[in-house]
Amino acid sequence: MEVLTGIFTAAKGIYQLCEQAKSNKRQCTLLKNRIELLMVPIELLHSHPDKSREMEKTLKELNVILELAEDWVQKYNNKAWWIKFIRLGHFKDEFNHINSRISNVAESCQMLLKVDDRVRFMKYFAENRLQAQNQKAINQDIEEAIQSLRGEMHSMADRVDSLQSQMEDQKSMLLLQGISSKWEIKVIPSTDLKREHLVIDTRHHSLYRGEYHKDQVAIKVLKGDLNRDTEYVRREFNSDSSTMKRFECVNILRLFGICMDNSNSEPCYSLVMEFCEKGILRDLLNTERRLTWEQRVHMARDAARALYKLHHTEMKTILHGSLSSSKFLVDETYCLKLFDFQFSKTESSMRRNPSEKQESVGWVYLAPETLQDINAYSKRSEVYSLGVVLYEIASGRVPLEGLRDQKNHLNELHHMLRTEVDKELPVGCPEILRTIITQSLESDPCERPTAGGMSTEHLTYDLPKSGLLKEIHRKSLGTPC
Repeated sequence: MEVLTGIFTAAKGIYQLCEQAKSNKRQCTLLKNRIELLMVPIELLHSHPDKSREMEKTLKELNVILELAEDWVQKYNNKAWWIKFIRLGHFKDEFNHINSRISNVAESCQMLLKVDDRVRFMKYFAENRLQAQNQKAINQDIEEAIQSLRGEMHSMADRVDSLQSQMEDQKSMLLLQGISSKWEIKVIPSTDLKREHLVIDTRHHSLYRGEYHKDQVAIKVLKGDLNRDTEYVRREFNSDSSTMKRFECVNILRLFGICMDNSNSEPCYSLVMEFCEKGILRDLLNTERRLTWEQRVHMARDAARALYKLHHTEMKTILHGSLSSSKFLVDETYCLKLFDFQFSKTESSMRRNPSEKQESVGWVYLAPETLQDINAYSKRSEVYSLGVVLYEIASGRVPLEGLRDQKNHLNELHHMLRTEVDKELPVGCPEILRTIITQSLESDPCERPTAGGMSTEHLTYDLPKSGLLKEIHRKSLGTPC
């Protein structure tokens, strides 16, 4: 098969790039070793053409991943040293994303091996093993980058003081972002927090901008009856903190800790989280009408990557449960971060509690199959919700804004939304984003792309592609249900 030839050629190219890497060496070595191991079952397809046809979609997915891996290695090594240092967080996140995709392909490829070899093979791609190895390699590469930066500084005596300060600032920033250390969620004394101005005020909570150890944070304070419901508070904390910690990712909002202040007559419970300067995505789209297409595409990529992380990190798929444009926050660099996980559950438990799902999200975000039967809710249903969010990012519009009573038009919602999308998507919308939006809003769940396929498309948005590569990327969007 032609795709097999392309895979082996791409793999060899990556091996050479990794061996020649002058920085980021530990991560490059890990990547090379994992791809080499993955090639073991792939090589068996040469003598089993029938299985090659069965695995066509998996092979095309692998081809896309190898292109991403090659781009990642080249992009990092071609940057100036100071850009490498400043963008370590971005490269780390892409590295984890690529390795997570490799692990998913490995799971499909294990069936090509003998039964006795499968367990040993998958042991190397176990999620906890991959994460531990990734973190160790990242820590070592960061330390090497710091040492390299110090060396550069010594050769520029007239700028030593300012660069030394920049280096320490950047190192602190990296540590804050969780690049060289695991997220630690802890109980924070109320005396360590300084609450500043109110950002958002809802029936259930108030969100304040605040300060924690001289860093800007968001403080979510529960209020009303919920603040006195200890059991609710415990569920809220457990849900948000466990989800944020397990799915550590630049596109998942970071939780620093919880604060339980019992110094007054009524207890005060707070979540202390990463602060995002631009606020809620929906509000940003209302106020900043002149976002560039590059910004919009990158924001769409961030949203897809957050959902991919949620759907694929655990053995059982975790669903957010209330996905909408109000569930993403935007930081000062326009990076999107998914938050508000109190409704997140596995697919099976979501189906056992349908009433929660119906009440937790606007009707326009619900997929057609979910409107007909809430027990049909799945990760493909959340891809539909994500498609609505991407339409908002591309157009800036509130979907079906003129429809006052959506609940009385449930049978027509999907058709009305598709009609609006076809009419209101701007002429200048990049074709790749337009395609992903329309495919995500297909009425048949099996025709929708995966969150992984969507994030891959956005990651490669600015890369030139031959006709063959465009076709490979297009077909990689969908996988069998």
